[in-house]
Amino acid sequence: MSIDGSEDGTREMVDRLPSPYELRALWQPNRGRAAACNAGIREARGELLVLLDDDMEPAPGFLAAHRQAHPGGSRLGVLGAVPITLDPSSPPVVEYIGMKFNRHLQKLAQPDYRIHFRDFYSGNFSIRREVLLDVGIFDEAFKVYGNEDGELALRLLGAVVRLVYSPEAVAQQHYTKDFAALARDNLAKGRTAVLLARKYPDTFRDLKLSTYRQGSRKWRLLRAGLLGLGSLSAGTPDAVIRFMEWLERRRPAQLHLYYGLALDYFYWLGARSALREIPSVDQGLGSPAKSAGEAQP
Repeated sequence: MSIDGSEDGTREMVDRLPSPYELRALWQPNRGRAAACNAGIREARGELLVLLDDDMEPAPGFLAAHRQAHPGGSRLGVLGAVPITLDPSSPPVVEYIGMKFNRHLQKLAQPDYRIHFRDFYSGNFSIRREVLLDVGIFDEAFKVYGNEDGELALRLLGAVVRLVYSPEAVAQQHYTKDFAALARDNLAKGRTAVLLARKYPDTFRDLKLSTYRQGSRKWRLLRAGLLGLGSLSAGTPDAVIRFMEWLERRRPAQLHLYYGLALDYFYWLGARSALREIPSVDQGLGSPAKSAGEAQP
């Protein structure tokens, strides 16, 4: 078990936990998810690696399903199912994420669906150890949330590793983030999308980075105004979060629409910040990325 900088007693709890199998807690100062996954991968000794995020609860038969999904001699990467259970008591932001992600799982479960690098997640993922070490482990340049999975998927697909979906390898996802945490994640995803496009310029057209001029003119103007206002006032993102929290308490009929728009703003806030820090990216990505950096409507 790889622990990335947590000081909440997790390491001590794992050290004391009785287990019928070898269980070790690997602690490191906070260096991001990619580095935490790599620490566990380097210590693993089994033939088959199974990665599981800390908000996942594996169902009975979970490991057996992953094992069965890897026939002898195969070069597969297996995404297990990670449904988010929803009920009437679910907070609205959990309902929003759950409905969105569960639709994604339905898409992956379609017969003969070819998994694209943007479909990929490693929160419930298995691969033969020798295959992953041959391709290379996670890129630790991705220090904040997002796109480390997509970068790995690009290398796996480039090395002719077939990505498949196993609905039998189920781990229930317990999603507990509030809107503020989700906003921070989307800001980080905007930043790491720029990093990904810098490393792989050909992916630009497949990334959200290429969609800045899409959407209604009204929203594009409002988003440009919010991004421009953020240059003048550092409190703009916090104000957007407080506004969304106010909406959550009132639960308007269009709340999911507002979620989508607000998270779009945070994504581009992160992307623009990264573009300003890495101006050479514009040269590799072309004018759409420059437009995003300048916040043009």
